[in-house]
Amino acid sequence: MLLHLACQAYRAHSAGALPEAGPESAPWFVAVVLLAVWLPFFVFATRELFLPSAQRGEAEPEPEPAQTRAQQRALARVEPAALVVVLLFALLHGTQLAWPLLVGRLLAGDVRPELIALLSTTHSGLPLQAMAALCAVGAASFYALRQLQKAFPDARPALARGLVASGVLSYLLGSYAVIRCASGSLFP
Repeated sequence: MLLHLACQAYRAHSAGALPEAGPESAPWFVAVVLLAVWLPFFVFATRELFLPSAQRGEAEPEPEPAQTRAQQRALARVEPAALVVVLLFALLHGTQLAWPLLVGRLLAGDVRPELIALLSTTHSGLPLQAMAALCAVGAASFYALRQLQKAFPDARPALARGLVASGVLSYLLGSYAVIRCASGSLFP
């Protein structure tokens, strides 16, 4: 995810008003990403959302102080919500850009301008698509960070800070890409 957001931030920064088609716009590349990344992710996400942790083979956490238990309960509610936001945005993004590209309704050179048009369009003065993209970037960054923290539960402080820094960096890069594509600049 960090690589994707870094590439999109670079493209948002370096592309002009009419950006050229990038390698991510090639139909074969989109098909490979859908099959190699998104299909397994949807399977994983469905498992996460609908199977209790005991059935997924996860161990029950050890008893902890009351404050930590409260934090764990809050995270147990926020993590699935973040995952749902990511899945909904992925479906929206796929139906607006990936599917039309794969079936020939969009050409590779039209994908980036179409994305910019979607992000910069307003409804009653509100850039709803850009707001949804920013929420999805935040949810994806949060969820990815939580998965990394679960993968390294006993991480040394330096690694733990590095994990958090990667989550913050992914949010900043993704937000930059969305804002830059939606408005053409970061500041009015």
